[in-house]
Amino acid sequence: MAIRKVGDCRILGPLGKGGMAQVYRGLHEGLQREVAIKELSPETAKNKEAFSRFKREAMALAAFHHQHIVTLFDLVEKNDGLYMVMELVDGPTLGELIKEAPLPPEAVCVIGLQLASALEHAHAHRIIHRDLKPGNVMLSSWGEVKLMDFGIAQQEDLDRLTKTGMAVGTPSYMSPEQVTGGDIDARSDVYSAGVMLYEALAGRRPFTGGTAAEVFARITTGKHEALGRAAKQAPKHLTQVIERAMARFPQERFQDAAALRRAFEALLSEFALSPSAILVAFLRDRKKLSESQVLERLNQTELTALSALVPTSLKPRRTRWGVAALVGAALGAFIASSAQWWPYMTALLEGFRK
Repeated sequence: MAIRKVGDCRILGPLGKGGMAQVYRGLHEGLQREVAIKELSPETAKNKEAFSRFKREAMALAAFHHQHIVTLFDLVEKNDGLYMVMELVDGPTLGELIKEAPLPPEAVCVIGLQLASALEHAHAHRIIHRDLKPGNVMLSSWGEVKLMDFGIAQQEDLDRLTKTGMAVGTPSYMSPEQVTGGDIDARSDVYSAGVMLYEALAGRRPFTGGTAAEVFARITTGKHEALGRAAKQAPKHLTQVIERAMARFPQERFQDAAALRRAFEALLSEFALSPSAILVAFLRDRKKLSESQVLERLNQTELTALSALVPTSLKPRRTRWGVAALVGAALGAFIASSAQWWPYMTALLEGFRK
């Protein structure tokens, strides 16, 4: 591929391609910082609605300043092309991780916490995402969830791009009110987040079908296998939070993303590891990080504090999920030796799964 420049950035190579856009890895030459460059495909750019959606995504991202929402650096128009220069997230998507295997409960809980925090920020700016799905959620190597792709986001102050009564979103993750083309609010995003977390924990979607119409029919009835049966080893408190998030009727769900965030905070309140450390450990287990990268990402203060828990870690101090102190013991083993520590930690975590 010929070297191209977008603003102050040089395109280094392709990262991925979607229905509307191509994403490249780039380098901001002035700052010597790697970035992601999202280009609206030339064919799509000719479509007025698609062009408006791309600009809408940029407007939404420009309004945000949040740890768990991908950062937009610039919007560049060049030779009839439209480009977004964004933060480069050095990790996998949630969709890629789910395809490998269901996620452990502790990782699902942290992802739920950070995703809810991102949605809370977006909703405070009066923006509803409307297309939450595992492919739009990434995990950075530093243990941070990054929400992206606000391409069909609805901002209350802007005209809708879709006709009244038209469903917009990805079928399996749409709320019942989206399916029926009704009015939506923040609770629709709460529902979609719940469906994603169900899939992450169970390894399969709650609503499936041979056609979009079949999926829609199942979503509107709300009938699905209870998460407690689909993920039998998951803690009851966690499955209850997720099931409530994806309740059929909006009034039965968490009424906003802040309430969902608080529910996950309560579940993690007595956990020995910080949320980011849990995700770093999980990514290491999935072979997305090396041992040296893990040591770089768990700071010395945290490692020392966790190591100090080891002498008392076997005391029978039960927490909401079981034995938070046992996690400290597992990390103590890791500090002592960088050998295969995560399987050991996973075995200890069986205590809170029962």
